[in-house]
Amino acid sequence: MHGLNRRQLLSGISGLAVAGVAGAPFMPVWAQGAPIRLGFVGPLSGAQEILGAPMLLGAQIAAEQINAAGGVLGRRLEIVARDDKAAGPEAVKQAQGLVGEGVTLMFGAIQTAVALAIMPMLQQSNASLISCAAIADSLTHEAFVPHYFRISDNSYMRYRALAHVMAQKYPTVTRWTGIFPDAAYGHQSWDGFVDGLKQYYPEIAKTKVEIAEPVLTKFGATDFKTQLTSLARTPSEGLFNNTNGADAVTLLSQYAGMGLDRKFKVIADGANEFNVPKALGKRMVPNFWTAMHWYFGGYQDSPLGRQLYEAYVTKTGDKFPLGYVEQGHAAVIAYAKGIEKAGGADASAVVKALEGLSFDTAKGRRTFRAEDHQAILDVNFVKFDLDGSDAGWKVGDFVRVAGADVIEAPTPGKAVEFKFK
Repeated sequence: MHGLNRRQLLSGISGLAVAGVAGAPFMPVWAQGAPIRLGFVGPLSGAQEILGAPMLLGAQIAAEQINAAGGVLGRRLEIVARDDKAAGPEAVKQAQGLVGEGVTLMFGAIQTAVALAIMPMLQQSNASLISCAAIADSLTHEAFVPHYFRISDNSYMRYRALAHVMAQKYPTVTRWTGIFPDAAYGHQSWDGFVDGLKQYYPEIAKTKVEIAEPVLTKFGATDFKTQLTSLARTPSEGLFNNTNGADAVTLLSQYAGMGLDRKFKVIADGANEFNVPKALGKRMVPNFWTAMHWYFGGYQDSPLGRQLYEAYVTKTGDKFPLGYVEQGHAAVIAYAKGIEKAGGADASAVVKALEGLSFDTAKGRRTFRAEDHQAILDVNFVKFDLDGSDAGWKVGDFVRVAGADVIEAPTPGKAVEFKFK
């Protein structure tokens, strides 16, 4: 591993190492038996490849690190990747194919629809799924099944935590509106954000908030001028945005062109990470906060955070990894810990081992809640500032909110309940 000696590596992947002979080159000696195969099901083509490819790379880095430290139970980890094309039916086809090959420990499922499509087949196939990045509350609530786990934060945690940050950083911005797709996840994210605003502004800023009707969009729109004109008329000073990908880039380019960057004092963004500043460059809008699955700069003081970042930069040359890299990395670590605890790779045994399990990742300590298999973990937010560099922007602020402070009560089989909606 670039920049790390063997002792540091073994310390980072704690509990999975097999010690070698002192002073000798470290060469893992594998026990008899085939490798333990983990199945990645995610988008590796099309528009969503930009998310799936880095997630797979993070998983491969984790497997390399664990194998270099001796593997799990003396066996190598091997990642078997399948392209779900970001579509539920294709994901089921690929998951069934993996199970048919004996690969029953799966992860990925970036889109909520993909996770929902795979989940019904898990128990009957004695398979398990750790979803990475799908944040809809329903996955660990009304749609919950026992062989499913979520390695990421959920919608309730993320958007209430984002409201918490806004109340801390912008206590005088008390009039808010939003813009997001007219879809279930868009409305759900807005509900969580508003719920958080109504709790945290009175608690932190000692004032109430005014909520204006949000503006709705469609996926794949190329012109947002009608929606932006509606936003220009609102008295709100804070804007919640949950358009994503190319839609967000188009929206924010037009937003700046219409002068709304002078109207709104802050944008609270749901999930765009480095995609927006990388795409906009010198056209980047000011006062833009975004949620991130992992901000690498906030975890360089931990061995796993530093190891993952250095490995990623060495492999790609890119110094600004998306948080999706860490999601794949964490899922592989979780399975490694579960397999070790279970004493084997049988999915039912690994599921039991993962329930309530706490383990270290590149994003700090995670715990799978026993009741609903939701991970309890930090929620990350970054603010981008404009500067005179070639990029046109820089990271200006970073906040992490403890997941335990914003997580909802476990209610598997029942919908999440908001506190202040």
